[in-house]
Amino acid sequence: MESKPSKFQVRKWLKKWKFPRRHIEKLEFMHGPSLEMAEKHVARVLSGDLLCILCGHRGPGKTQMAAFWGQSVATDMKRARYYKCHDLLCKIREQFDKDRHRSDSARESLEMAKKCHFLVLDEWSELAGTEWEKRTLTNLNDHRYDEKLSTVIITNHSPSEAIVAVGESIWNRAEETGGILLCDWQSYRKHKNEIQ
Repeated sequence: MESKPSKFQVRKWLKKWKFPRRHIEKLEFMHGPSLEMAEKHVARVLSGDLLCILCGHRGPGKTQMAAFWGQSVATDMKRARYYKCHDLLCKIREQFDKDRHRSDSARESLEMAKKCHFLVLDEWSELAGTEWEKRTLTNLNDHRYDEKLSTVIITNHSPSEAIVAVGESIWNRAEETGGILLCDWQSYRKHKNEIQ
């Protein structure tokens, strides 16, 4: 039987999988509603066959929750990957670069996004909404849905706006396997930098 990875190894994997350093460092300090919601849904993330949308205003800990789930996935000896949507789309475009190393790296990244157990697509609300973006992200989510892999989309949209933003195909699959998790509590960033 394989032993569980150390905390050091888990953090190393999270960095390799591109989870934000700020959120990795804050994992041990998580508290409040974001921790409660993350703990409530961790079993669903680990079991797979989940497509859900985290939505709400900026600051309630949506990305922190995704980092918590990434940590849980790593502890369970499975692979994860974090992308800001725009970065992933830029990477996908590199498949057509004349530089072979860049195009090979882009194909490898796309395969990882298609096949890892847990994928986080952050900053969906920052997309331009072009047809190419929609088709590309719908195709990626279709592959993951077919393989029963866990995907979390993070957006600052309201629930009704999020449904429109992700499109009918993705929403239909999310409605079946996870739906929307509304993060409507107070921002953790509020008053953080006020001078006392």
